[in-house]
Amino acid sequence: MVQAESQITELTFRGFAAQIRIGDRPLTVYKPDYDEETKTASGWIASEPGEEYSVCWKKNDVTDYCAAAEVYIDGPRRRSSGIARDYNDDAVPDENVPTDPGTVTVKIFRELITSESREWERVPCDPFSTQIHEKSKKAGGHITKIGDERRVAPTSLISTRPFAEEDTSPYVIFVFHYRPEAILRAEGFIPQPQNQFQSKANQEGDDEEAQAEAEIAALEATRQKRVTALAKRKGLKRKDVEADLARKRRKLKQEEVIDVDLYFTPGEVIDLTDL
Repeated sequence: MVQAESQITELTFRGFAAQIRIGDRPLTVYKPDYDEETKTASGWIASEPGEEYSVCWKKNDVTDYCAAAEVYIDGPRRRSSGIARDYNDDAVPDENVPTDPGTVTVKIFRELITSESREWERVPCDPFSTQIHEKSKKAGGHITKIGDERRVAPTSLISTRPFAEEDTSPYVIFVFHYRPEAILRAEGFIPQPQNQFQSKANQEGDDEEAQAEAEIAALEATRQKRVTALAKRKGLKRKDVEADLARKRRKLKQEEVIDVDLYFTPGEVIDLTDL
């Protein structure tokens, strides 16, 4: 039996963790990968069409710095410039069109707070475009779309600066590749369920039985042809030839039975060392 891989619901790397949730349910992350050189943790999740999801992250350790994150949905996208463009295979994609469909990227930066918090007046954002450039059609059919606006609690704003000189670039990056579950299974990212392996084994057993029955039927058909040819050659009826063959089979069977009383006396000790 194939041992199931332990399931995880978040990527944890360099003191931070990130996950994708639908409602209160975190999605399982398949085939996680951690690259120290690029400071990137990545994995695969099964997308669910029409479902609203949340991108969540946290700092696991108590440190001298705070952290801020940038979230990219289907690649870097900006608000629409209001310029209409024609599209073809050679055109440069609009800045608002998904450039990396099927990905959710979280870039986390280490920072220091340099001011008191103050109220922040939100700036409305234009909806993401759902048009996909020809060169970007590789996500398996799912991209993210902005839903209807709704009122949320007021947000405060603070000023920060990088914690260290090297913190102008992300301290850690999380990348979630999302695809339909069927595609992830087909590509081997999600293991096949055990009952499917059992069904496959049952199917193979049925196939072997059918093959054996077909071979037996073919042998019987060949035997029937030979009996017919023999009857024709001897000028006999086919049923008489079948009866004669049946008598010969019974005779051979009887000759194979050994009558022990013809060779040994009851109570006689048999020495097998001379055999």
